[in-house]
Amino acid sequence: MITALQHVGFGVADRERSWAFYRRLGFDVPMSLNQSYASRMEPIVGGDYERKVVIAANLMGGAALELYEYLSTNPKPFPADWRWGNPGMSATALKVTEIERVLGLFADSTDTIIAGPMPWVAKPSWKTALIKDPDNLLIYLVEIPGMKYSLRRDDKRVGGAIFPTIAVTDMERSLRFYRDILDYSQVIYDWKGIDPMLASIPGGDRPMRRVLLHDPRPSTSFYSFYLDRGMIELVETGGKKGAHIYHGRRWGDIGQMEICFDVHDIQRTFDELVRRGAKPLLEPNTEDFEMGHGATALFAYLVDPDGTMIELAEPTRLNLVKKIGFNLQKRKPGKPLPRWLMKLVRFNRYKD
Repeated sequence: MITALQHVGFGVADRERSWAFYRRLGFDVPMSLNQSYASRMEPIVGGDYERKVVIAANLMGGAALELYEYLSTNPKPFPADWRWGNPGMSATALKVTEIERVLGLFADSTDTIIAGPMPWVAKPSWKTALIKDPDNLLIYLVEIPGMKYSLRRDDKRVGGAIFPTIAVTDMERSLRFYRDILDYSQVIYDWKGIDPMLASIPGGDRPMRRVLLHDPRPSTSFYSFYLDRGMIELVETGGKKGAHIYHGRRWGDIGQMEICFDVHDIQRTFDELVRRGAKPLLEPNTEDFEMGHGATALFAYLVDPDGTMIELAEPTRLNLVKKIGFNLQKRKPGKPLPRWLMKLVRFNRYKD
């Protein structure tokens, strides 16, 4: 079944600009780097479009980021009438070791910082700040006491993604999906109120309910040195919810577009989640999809009750460094790649 939170996908206007921004935050190891036509997505996006994409990992651990730019068609802009609480992915949280020092990365671009640092409203022992990326997509920086990191580096105090924030229209219905179907069964918090951090965000001044879910089991991903099961935050606001962030737009248009889970047996996992009640969107492929950088994978799509896209991905080949690659289909499921071996990916770091 699901083994880890693998990546969070962003549709961006300019991949190079966005990746330069996220490299400052430690996402400098390209696990996939590709420019091609993604024909398998045609049933979802309505055309066979050329795109370029990078899936960039963070050596401090946590989920990777996928940055996806359309080339043969113009990406549709982020909705001008969007408000906090409209269904869909609203923000992504990154783990940090020292939040004040991380905010110093933006001393030359202070308009990047929206709010903070301050206590996380639903968990006051956490410290957080809210920033925006070059496409004005919202990113939380969250300092959590006792948070685990894969590697500690003097020049990097930002880790990978630890949870997406997903706005929903019916909290109880969405809890049944993420808790009972996807197995994120542990409730870290269930909070109600007004979040002062969102005061300047359209719709952020409304009362809301925030629920953070976690799957407490250890990751069984091949990449578990870097990836764990992560968490999922659901948010429901009071008042009118508005249209889904991707209503009238395509996956890949500007916005936070998907969460992706790492799986071992994609067909079995897909079938089981559909049996439990998940809505299927795209069946798993049967032939390896070339991701670039020597990586291949199988993938499939489901949607949550509001239409937010959920990707399942089964890595089938990984190249750690030149001439060192693995056919993961021949590796025993649940047996992670050893720590010393996974540390070799640091030699793939992108050099600015």
